[in-house]
Amino acid sequence: MKKMQEIRIDDVIFPEKLRKIKNPPAKLYALGNVDLLNKLSLAIVGTRHITEYGTKNCEHFAQKMVERGIPIVSGMAIGTDCIAHKTALKYGGETIAVLGGGFEHVFPKENLGLFKQIIENGGLVITEYPPKVVAKSERFLERNRIVSGLSEGILIIEAAYRSGTSVTAKLAYQQGKVVMALPGRLDSSYGVGVNKMIQEGAKLITNIEDILSNFPQFRNQLGKTNNQKQISFWDVKEEYKEIVEILQNKILSVEEIMQATREKDLRQTVNRLMNMELEGIITQEIGVGYKLL
Repeated sequence: MKKMQEIRIDDVIFPEKLRKIKNPPAKLYALGNVDLLNKLSLAIVGTRHITEYGTKNCEHFAQKMVERGIPIVSGMAIGTDCIAHKTALKYGGETIAVLGGGFEHVFPKENLGLFKQIIENGGLVITEYPPKVVAKSERFLERNRIVSGLSEGILIIEAAYRSGTSVTAKLAYQQGKVVMALPGRLDSSYGVGVNKMIQEGAKLITNIEDILSNFPQFRNQLGKTNNQKQISFWDVKEEYKEIVEILQNKILSVEEIMQATREKDLRQTVNRLMNMELEGIITQEIGVGYKLL
């Protein structure tokens, strides 16, 4: 295990964006790569009771961000947080976990392995609490201001009505951060909270371009860390190949795609295009059409 560092608010390495929030922590205890404190980052948060829909989308967006060199910040709770951290590590990315207690009382205990993996794989774990402080519910709420404060913005995956995630969103607004949310499923109680947040002003996110459009600075980082290449015809599922082929260097509407392919069923075509968006193969320019990412 790496040696713990104590970073005071007046230390050079203490992140300026965290220094500016209301009630900033006077000190951070850190294990791992402290250079991440001052990198551009995105927080991914949501319910502990994440659904299959939420899991798929959390993995998708976390993967796409770390591929662009953007660290993922979250709270290392079970559910959404855990998936966001694990996905970042899976794809060789960087991640920051913010704890609601001291390092000697990692909570939940089943995430002790994840705690070690983050530290050992170029990530960072921080807390404002000394090592012997036990995690408590009120400390998780206090932790949330650091999760949002350390990030350029937050992406909410799923949330129930009046959840802890809604508290994080409120804190992010107060800090002047960009708050984004995926559209929630209408047949799920964990879609209620995110849909309400969208009604109240959170930016609706359906693809990676929606995120990047809110953060020009992420695109600059993309230019430095990830040289995009045209998607290969052979790198996608068989059912997508025909669409990938016709979209090379083109932007086409649904109708134009149907005219150029063998698929003549509108519903089936739209469903296929939605799945391709979720898998990060294509993106939609509203009012124009679809193009390859």
